[in-house]
This record gives sequence, structure tokens and C-alpha cells, in this order.
Amino acid sequence: MTTNLTYLELSEAGEGSHKFYEVKVDGVDVPIRYGRIGDQGRIQNTSYDTPEKAQKEAEKKIKSKLKKGYEPSVMGERKKRPVTRRQTTSTASKYKKAPTLWQFKSGSSAFGIFIDEEACWVGNQQGNVYKLNHQGEIINQYQLPDGVKCIVADEKWIYAGCDDGNIYDLSRKIPYLAYEIDDNIDIYWLDIFGGILGVSDANGAVVKIDAESESQWTRLSKGKGGWMIR
Repeated sequence: MTTNLTYLELSEAGEGSHKFYEVKVDGVDVPIRYGRIGDQGRIQNTSYDTPEKAQKEAEKKIKSKLKKGYEPSVMGERKKRPVTRRQTTSTASKYKKAPTLWQFKSGSSAFGIFIDEEACWVGNQQGNVYKLNHQGEIINQYQLPDGVKCIVADEKWIYAGCDDGNIYDLSRKIPYLAYEIDDNIDIYWLDIFGGILGVSDANGAVVKIDAESESQWTRLSKGKGGWMIR
């Protein structure tokens, strides 16, 4: 059985994209590996009815990436880039506060907050994520690699946007890397529906990202700092 492997990279100057896309055709299976250059990335496998169908679909995916600027490359020649991180400060509000039901001190500035019927989720700048019950008691605690700016849900899944440029699934016992966002997208907020991400960033842009962590389109607003998206 013949196995074909195609390895592509998209590396832009400055703080632009720096990622790879690898397609392998192995009989009726087409495993695709993608992510930031220098990382292991994620693998998504699709099986087809025949080897011919698998080859045809793989060629479509490769052609699509080439149109987006990807180029055939040699794995390992380009090195991993450091992720740019932003600094965010907050000050106490001068306005009157609503009645306080309970308080929870996370130990650092808390920007990522999400509440549903089951629990309250809080993520802070030290990468700590706490799952609390509605009485403010800790149910579970997670540690992410960097500061957490937002926590959202898609049906039964809970996702946290992290300053390391990644989106983590908190629905499991251990945080799972669900999406790898482009290096040039500095996440401020996100929303997700049906596995499709909407991300707003420090430059005031809104980006649509598919389940393969690939950008579908970008819209740039006139302002800066896109803090909210729905």
C-alpha cells in the first residue's frame, strides 16, 4: 500500500503566521497534522471509501493551502518562534456595586469568567482556572501555561482562551489543547459555536477560525482592543 506525505509551511515576516500543514495519504485514511512550526501540532484523521477518493480529497486540501500562501518545505529547517504576550492592568471601579452574594479571591486579576446552570468558572492572569459551585466553593482547579482572558462554552464543552495563543478544553480532567491560534492573533476574547471560533484581538480584528485551527477570514475594525465578540 502506497503512502504519500506532503509537508507545507506558511511563515510570514515579523509577527505574522508561522505554521505547518502536513497531509498523509495512507490507503483510505488521510491523517492531517497542523500547528505552529516547531510544535507537535494536532492530528485529525478522516477515512474515505476508496484510496482514490482519499487521494482526491487530500489533493483538494493541499491545493487550498497552496492558494493561501503555504509552500512545500523541509521539516525542521525553520525554527519555532516565541509567542508574543501582552500586559494588561486593571483598576477598581469608582461606580456603585451591585449586591454581593459571595466573593472568591483567585489570587490574581480575573478576566475570564463564565457561569452556567452547573457552575461558575474563573480564570486569572496566573493561568489558574477555578470551577466553583453557586455557593462559591471550589469544585475543581486547573493550571494553564499563561494568563486566561476569557472562558466560553459550546454545548457541554468549556473553553479557555490563554495568553500563550491557544484555546484549551476544560471539559476533561486535564486541560486539553483544542485550538492553536495564529501567532499574529493576540486573543482578547472569543466565542464558539459548533466548533467554529470567533476571536477578537488586541488590534480590534475579528477572526473566524475552523476546527482545524485555520483562519477563514479576518475583519479589521476602526478601533483597537476587541474585548467582546458574539
